[in-house]
Amino acid sequence: MQVIVMRKNSKLNSIYSIKCAIMIAMLLFNSCGDEIKPVAPVPVYTITVNPTQTHQEMIGFGGALTWYSNWVTNSSNKNQIADLIFTDLGIDIVRFKNWYYPDGYPTTTSTSVMTDDNSKLHWDATNELYTMLKARTPSAKVLLSSWGPPAGLKSNSSTRQGTLKKDGGGNFMYNEFGDYWVNLLDHAPFNPDYISIQNEPTYINAGWTTCEWAATETASLPSYMVSFDNVYNKIKDRPNAPVMIGPESQDVSTFISFVNLLKDKEHCGIYGYHPYNINSGSSDSQIALQLQTIAGFNTKPSMMTEFSDNLDWFKTANFIQSCLINANASGYIYWKLSWATPSTGTDAALVSVNTGGQYTVTPYFHLIKHFSKNIDAGYKRVEAISQHSSVSASAFINPANNKLTIILINTNTGSISVDFSVADKTISGLTAVQSKVGTYYQSVEGATVTDPITLPGLSITTVVLDI
Repeated sequence: MQVIVMRKNSKLNSIYSIKCAIMIAMLLFNSCGDEIKPVAPVPVYTITVNPTQTHQEMIGFGGALTWYSNWVTNSSNKNQIADLIFTDLGIDIVRFKNWYYPDGYPTTTSTSVMTDDNSKLHWDATNELYTMLKARTPSAKVLLSSWGPPAGLKSNSSTRQGTLKKDGGGNFMYNEFGDYWVNLLDHAPFNPDYISIQNEPTYINAGWTTCEWAATETASLPSYMVSFDNVYNKIKDRPNAPVMIGPESQDVSTFISFVNLLKDKEHCGIYGYHPYNINSGSSDSQIALQLQTIAGFNTKPSMMTEFSDNLDWFKTANFIQSCLINANASGYIYWKLSWATPSTGTDAALVSVNTGGQYTVTPYFHLIKHFSKNIDAGYKRVEAISQHSSVSASAFINPANNKLTIILINTNTGSISVDFSVADKTISGLTAVQSKVGTYYQSVEGATVTDPITLPGLSITTVVLDI
């Protein structure tokens, strides 16, 4: 049996006595001729969980559907793909791109003709995907992020690069930008739960829609903060007004500079960040330090709203765990929920779709599922301490306080056996799934509450305890 699990009642006299019993039972003897040799006992390390010591409340896990979304909706397999990404994955949130770019805006506000960047095609695909999402997971939330305003509000009359346009008096068109968001929400066939007025406000790229902003206004750049306030004032009285997220910065240092100003705005509901300064060359300690700076802004929830392509499968597992523990992330949105090929390598989507509509479920799908399937919105992260330095542990309790989900990552190349202790609780049931490179999201057959569980080297294991 590859993996077994042990559950103990912390009210019993001593964890030590149970471990001693296991070790004595394993002091077996092998005979070789007349010689008798003892077999060394396998050490068992304890994962200690304290459900009363709580950290962040979870918004949940999910992914983004942006470019190539029409490859999903045009596929003859679209229902199978939707079942995978909206049901089987167990996601709580989807990030959609804003495709509201009417030709001739602001004179024309209708969505009937939108040719810029094939926006009409993507607008229709997004709306269909939203309907498919809600049909399968009605409780799922939606974040609508904008990559920039339409060409009619841009300094260079293009959705690519540039910044917000100035009016005839030399003033940035903040009011018109706020009106754009009113028109956008008026024409959208669904109400987003969250909005972000600008994806990565300091980043520009000639290849796709971008718009450059400064935290505070300069002679050449508009103020993100002024626009944030203006959009809020324009939409705050709408029925079911969305919660505003900011700044969705491209790296941690930009996040800090913007959030130092956003933190005093009550109408900023959630901090969003994209940690693209972290890559395969970043050490675990460097990553932890970067993410801890995000946790320093703890007056509002924070959510990792875009990241992928920089790390391999196992390092991504470590990164997500670090976001949860070191950044106190309340949500994690993988960048490519579905995307074009390739279906292998660090730039693979969770589900890769080609032009013919065929799809491939990649290892990243199973990785996200380790977190998303059994950690839902409303769960709270609670204190979890691993007795072994190579085993990272995070734990989450459901609102009814009768179910614990524990994520265990073994960074050692060798196997490690663990058991569990839950403060002031009795463990009445246990299930577990496990992944390592080449074998993904496999149920741990025969796992019980009375035996230790073996974590293979370089693996991720999700354990669900009934308490």
